[in-house]
Amino acid sequence: MVIKKIAFVSYGLFLSAVIGLIAAVFLVLENFITEIVWHGQNHFVQTFVVLVGSVILYFLLKKWPNLPKTTHDSIKELKENQTIDYQDVFLNLLVTIVILGFGAGVGPEAALLSAIISLSIWQADNLRYFYFNYEELLQLPLKQVFKRLFDPFNYRQKYNAQKAIKNPKLIKWKKTLYFVFTVNGVLAFGLLIKQTDQPSFITKLGQTHWTWQQLWVIPVLLVIGIIVGKILKLASQLFEKMLDRLNLSLAIKVLLGALGIIVVAFFAPDLLFSGQHSLHLLVTTWSQKPALELFVLALLKLIFLVWCLNLHWRGGDIFPITFAALTAGFAMAQLLNVDVLLVVAVFATVLMSELLSPIVAGIFLILFFPIQLSAIIVLVAAIMWLKNKYLGGFYD
Repeated sequence: MVIKKIAFVSYGLFLSAVIGLIAAVFLVLENFITEIVWHGQNHFVQTFVVLVGSVILYFLLKKWPNLPKTTHDSIKELKENQTIDYQDVFLNLLVTIVILGFGAGVGPEAALLSAIISLSIWQADNLRYFYFNYEELLQLPLKQVFKRLFDPFNYRQKYNAQKAIKNPKLIKWKKTLYFVFTVNGVLAFGLLIKQTDQPSFITKLGQTHWTWQQLWVIPVLLVIGIIVGKILKLASQLFEKMLDRLNLSLAIKVLLGALGIIVVAFFAPDLLFSGQHSLHLLVTTWSQKPALELFVLALLKLIFLVWCLNLHWRGGDIFPITFAALTAGFAMAQLLNVDVLLVVAVFATVLMSELLSPIVAGIFLILFFPIQLSAIIVLVAAIMWLKNKYLGGFYD
């Protein structure tokens, strides 16, 4: 039994490391392809390259119309079927790399988290096969054992409620292993990212010197942020309905998405991609821009995001919305005579809570601000969560 446990844990550590490495390789490839595609400043070449990318994307989507999958898609599939079809996980990442590499204003997180969820189910199915077929594996030659255990798509066992472990001690052990495997995967991911010198997506926005007397700004920014967020969501919904009425073909949608990328590349290249590697602009070159220009840039970033999402250049929205919310926060800070980062933190949290969710806003934005603002961000996110829970129907 001890040998079985050691072998089981070792196998799980190997599989979780593979998942972490796949996630890291995806980001490395995305950055590499982006560097190749957008090398140089020749607008004619960039236009040609984006059009080529749109052709590639069209043929990929024509063959696999349900890709790329997002986190929401994977969670929905898991809830409905108690499992996920992970056969297309690499195709999903391929389509996403094309979308991201050719300049779409979306993030990698949706497809990446979807792939991690799918691969986690793949890992569980492999471990389940190992656990329930251990005695059979002992009877096989070592070569056959390795062939079965390291076959990527065969020799797996799907979840079955009737066969699931019921022993409380084993269930507790399983939960502990989930944590260990997760940490192991994260370490493998971080190791490869560090070894390949990938840019960090976290940009510290400076120092804060807020005082208790300045907290009057919180209710003011709450009201303004909620109103702005509602207007932006309504505009996005109207745009989606308009596209639905037009009933455009796949080719036209992909082409329109490409034209949007070309226009942004020509007039506002800093708004290309997700924004995760452009946040430094807020504390460098953009710090001298007037409030009105920053508001316009934030709005354009959101328009570009909605444009891409609705025209089959799909991806994550967390990083683009974070970028837009922080940009709008710095614009708002110029209009108020209080601590800059206090205003940015509160306004960005409110806006992200409206456009995404208070939980995402509260957890994610803390990474960009000094620790002195963590409690403020959590407080504002909590207020927005309570607002959504008890007043959501009234406001919507």
